[in-house]
Amino acid sequence: MLRDIEIPYPWERDTFVSAVGRHRGRPIRLQPVEDPALLSGVGCGTTTSGLWIKTTHADIVLYFADTEWHADHVISHEIGHMLLGHDEEGAADGGPADRLPLHELMPSLSPDAIKSVLGRNDYSSKRETAAETFADLLMVEATLPRRRPSVARRTLFRTRHR
Repeated sequence: MLRDIEIPYPWERDTFVSAVGRHRGRPIRLQPVEDPALLSGVGCGTTTSGLWIKTTHADIVLYFADTEWHADHVISHEIGHMLLGHDEEGAADGGPADRLPLHELMPSLSPDAIKSVLGRNDYSSKRETAAETFADLLMVEATLPRRRPSVARRTLFRTRHR
């Protein structure tokens, strides 16, 4: 899945997000949220959490995290949803976009521009598990030092040799 997307070494979140945007053919905007209660209102829990909004021309990732590492992980989780095609599996887990309080999070976002919203109510669903696994593996790969590739590494990360 990540053969065509460069994982920067050393890790740099914005560089990776830009590469994913180029791969998808649409920009990805990251929007930190200061108040986690706003995200909990859209079905994203009350602590470290994120929300992916797919609009007509861009992807928006809203996230709350109390450390940069958590921010990287939350953003990677939402990117996992994008790359795994979870927007094609149906509408938001949290309910239709017009029922979510998105106007509080992004007052300038037109409801007509929103194509889908992927929040979460169930952390045990298959797509949440897949996105979480994607984020975990990405963060491990992003933080490993450069080294000679092993057989397992050449098999699992065919074009990723550090």
